[in-house]
Amino acid sequence: MSEQKAAGWQGWLANQFHQTKTRLVSQQRDLYLLSQSSEKNEITRPLLGAPTNLGDGNNRTNSPSWLRLFFSLRVQLTFVFALLLILLVAFAGLLLGTQVSTAYQMLVMLVLVVAGTAVAYALTSLLLRPLGQVTDAAQAIAMGDLAQRQRLPLRLPPQDEIDRLSGSLSIMATRLETAENLQRASQERFRQFFSDASHQLRTPLTSIRGFTELLMRGAKDDPETSQRILKRMKNESERMTLLINDLLTLARLDDTHPLKLQYIDMIDMAVQSIEQTKSRASDEHKIRLQLISSDKLGVQADKERIKQLLFILLDNALKYGRPAPQGEITLKLDKQQGQVMISVIDNGEGIASEDLEHIFEEFYRGRHRSSANTIAPIIGTGLGLTIASAIVRAHNGAITACSEPGNTEFKVLLPCAD
Repeated sequence: MSEQKAAGWQGWLANQFHQTKTRLVSQQRDLYLLSQSSEKNEITRPLLGAPTNLGDGNNRTNSPSWLRLFFSLRVQLTFVFALLLILLVAFAGLLLGTQVSTAYQMLVMLVLVVAGTAVAYALTSLLLRPLGQVTDAAQAIAMGDLAQRQRLPLRLPPQDEIDRLSGSLSIMATRLETAENLQRASQERFRQFFSDASHQLRTPLTSIRGFTELLMRGAKDDPETSQRILKRMKNESERMTLLINDLLTLARLDDTHPLKLQYIDMIDMAVQSIEQTKSRASDEHKIRLQLISSDKLGVQADKERIKQLLFILLDNALKYGRPAPQGEITLKLDKQQGQVMISVIDNGEGIASEDLEHIFEEFYRGRHRSSANTIAPIIGTGLGLTIASAIVRAHNGAITACSEPGNTEFKVLLPCAD
């Protein structure tokens, strides 16, 4: 089924759902695997895991084999048509009974009944052929072969109940396939995240274990050596604590923990963040606030999360920007189309284009930095921008990054409350 046809079906079903109230009655039936080698697709064995002995209270599974033939909708309709035909022929025979002999009358009636039954069976089989295709495709979909929805007879616009049923099953299978793909991608992402987190935790633990063994082997007897080892152990434990705190923050943001929303004046918040950043800077970094709009810039947000967002962006600019006195960081506030825009700009060497599309991924550290800026390692867990992105998404906002040598800008858009 083409994408245009699928879109047409979705639009038509949406209109039907809005125009009428449908009452769905759940009916459980036994599912069976169809024989692919048989030309008639006869039922060969029950589908594994399917419910058995279900229905309207009549246990058809234990019925005699000769009686199961009449469970077919084709046979039932043919039987009804045959009864009507017999009554019609019998009534015609009574009207003509005085004009012809009894034997001839019985022969004509028998021929009419047999021929009429055969015609009724052929017409019923022809009319029920699309329903049989829907049944076969539905059973294949129930077994997990979602690609079998291509066998569904689809016509636009729908002309009868079978068309509507086919369209509904096709859209259901498409959504199931999408859900399976999302679940598979989520599981793969979780496995990768778990592997990266384990690797990040193993490094400081291994270092602490090695330092502990050094102390046990006699290094503790040398005050200078033991002091140096204890200091490094303290640094590794702080690094591990920072990593665990970041992991907990991500877990809370992805979980159902509600945000503590309140009105926040972003100008006041920006001034406080700049002061805190200046106090953390080891040199005289130039950090300034630039207001583009004269309107009020307030948001309904979680104060601690927004404070953490600004901390991450400013700290990131402080780490990767140019050192003082050439280093400059600008925190720019503006209002655009009912949204508060927060921009953090630094004049560092920039982010390589190969890294730019991955910077919001978990544990991703820049892998294409120039050798001029790799002399001193930068301390971090690789989760800062991931947390920033999660905070923005939790507030129904958007975050983007653009970079070139001498100008790197992180832009955040949040719904304005003024």
